[in-house]
Amino acid sequence: MTQASPVPTAPVQPGHFHRLGLAARPADNYATWLSEVLGAVRIESGMRQVQGIPFGGGSNAAGVSEESGARSEMIWLGHTPICIFAAVDDVGQLGSFVAKYGSGLHSVAWTVQDIWKTDILLRRNEIRITGVDLPGRHFFMHPADTAGLLIELTDTEFTHDPRDNPGMVMPVREDSVVKGAQLGWLTMSVANPVKAAEILSAVIETSEVVGLPRNAGEELIDVRINDVVIRLLKRDAADTSRDTLHSWCISVPDLADTCVRLAAAGIRVQEQTELLAVTDQEDTLGMRLQWVQASALVS
Repeated sequence: MTQASPVPTAPVQPGHFHRLGLAARPADNYATWLSEVLGAVRIESGMRQVQGIPFGGGSNAAGVSEESGARSEMIWLGHTPICIFAAVDDVGQLGSFVAKYGSGLHSVAWTVQDIWKTDILLRRNEIRITGVDLPGRHFFMHPADTAGLLIELTDTEFTHDPRDNPGMVMPVREDSVVKGAQLGWLTMSVANPVKAAEILSAVIETSEVVGLPRNAGEELIDVRINDVVIRLLKRDAADTSRDTLHSWCISVPDLADTCVRLAAAGIRVQEQTELLAVTDQEDTLGMRLQWVQASALVS
């Protein structure tokens, strides 16, 4: 009997979502806004290498990454880490990005078990590696090879991570505008969702998600990369911009109440249905935010 050929696996087998990266200028005050409005909090936690190998981190004595030219600040939205990269000048990698595209969504990152083994597998599959930080034990894959999604990989993890410790008591901000906010999904604007999904699945292990709320007429594919959903949304044919991260969706336990709270705080709700809402990005520090009723999410 002929044995079936093994199903090929993607070079990257992702662990926990390591962080959502926001590119910013120091004056943007993203951390304050995310805390006051969404209830994001800081967790006092160091970093460790997954397999216990000592590493020195990638920042100098002033706390600036020599690879990106930015200071970083880590906060958590529920169980999702968010890193705010504040450019210290306009000439470093991060500063050049902000100067060209403005503040906002920058990149995503996942943990892998062995960063250098993953590096070898990617190169064998002709995936280009960029932004290598040897002391910090991370690198980026070139977005041209990942459907426009800038993905960082690292084999470091948080010393204290609520996803590994169900008994960990998370700090809660009681006076935030929005209650119970979590990351729902991240949305990419792409020319061809099917092609984008194929490219991503050839690089990193994904699974398709069916049944998430959507607006009428939208052409999209939702894919899960371990613990985060990436929505690949087809943009208008007249839009010739690059495929890239476009917006993020915040899950809330009571969407109707959240919209009332947002409006009372001066954050205009532009569209609202039973399950989805959109706010004016002029009121959210330029960030494109969508909101979803948490009970409508699939497990």
